Amino acid sequence: MGSLLPLRGEAEQSPGSPRVLDLDDEATAEALSALSSETARSILQVLYESPRTAPEIREEVGTSLQNVHYHLEKLQDADLVQPAGTGYSEKGNEMTVFAPASRAVVLFAGQEQDGSRLRQFLSRLLGAVGVLAAASLGVRAVVDRLTPSQGDYQFTSRSGGDAAAAQETAVESGASSTGANATLDTSREAIQVTTKAATQQPPVDPALAFFLGGVFMLVVVGAWWYWRQR
Repeated sequence: MGSLLPLRGEAEQSPGSPRVLDLDDEATAEALSALSSETARSILQVLYESPRTAPEIREEVGTSLQNVHYHLEKLQDADLVQPAGTGYSEKGNEMTVFAPASRAVVLFAGQEQDGSRLRQFLSRLLGAVGVLAAASLGVRAVVDRLTPSQGDYQFTSRSGGDAAAAQETAVESGASSTGANATLDTSREAIQVTTKAATQQPPVDPALAFFLGGVFMLVVVGAWWYWRQR
């Protein structure tokens, strides 16, 4: 029997620019009305995590499918979510994939020119964060390439073990006991150093450190730019 849950669809339409809601705007009242229900807020939250179909939202939120469709309609009327693609169940039924209509939603109270600057700032900031995330993935790929793998460690350990075994055989066959033991100790020390170098991990993930440092700099530069525009 086929599953009633759909296969996860891909969003074909990306969210728009960050949306700033002014308190005295009519659209803000509609958005707040659509989000007055805890279920509606939960639906919007799971959609910001990843695009989903209505049955997937039902499973995540824990409500009825009818209730999901009701809140999705209100959220669409308020321009908070949008149809973004198509998903298919295992039975081949076509289902709409929903996603946020904006990359971010901010409730704003202040002068109109400040709201315009805030929209511009958020758009630039989120775009820069996306570029920074991609660069962090590149850093991770480089670090993974330069870090010795577990297979390399095992090969080195086996090679060192073979060398140690050869030295022990030499001792047993009547070779100089003192010289063989000294060589054996040297081999064991080399194995220990190799093991430590191969298994030692950096205290901080370089990719994560790169990303967090970049975000910090973006916030500092962005705050300076925003206040300079005032």
